[in-house]
Amino acid sequence: MTINLSVTDVEYVLKDIDSLISTTDLNGQITYVNSDFIRITGYAKDELIGVAHNIVRHPDMPVEVFEDMWTSFYAGRPWSGFV
Repeated sequence: MTINLSVTDVEYVLKDIDSLISTTDLNGQITYVNSDFIRITGYAKDELIGVAHNIVRHPDMPVEVFEDMWTSFYAGRPWSGFV
């Protein structure tokens, strides 16, 4: 896994109506992002589609979260969680 080390020290507080949604293929390449995801990450849609999802991964995120996520994906189950 590539480690994304670009941390900005900028915290974005989500509103109750914010819903960050993204989908990837089984290689972890982003195939869809919703408008909240685009707005909150600060990336343009064309900067996200087709790139590895770890572009938005915080380096302090525990590896176990991603292990659980990929286990679900490979089993054909959806996954939801904090990343």
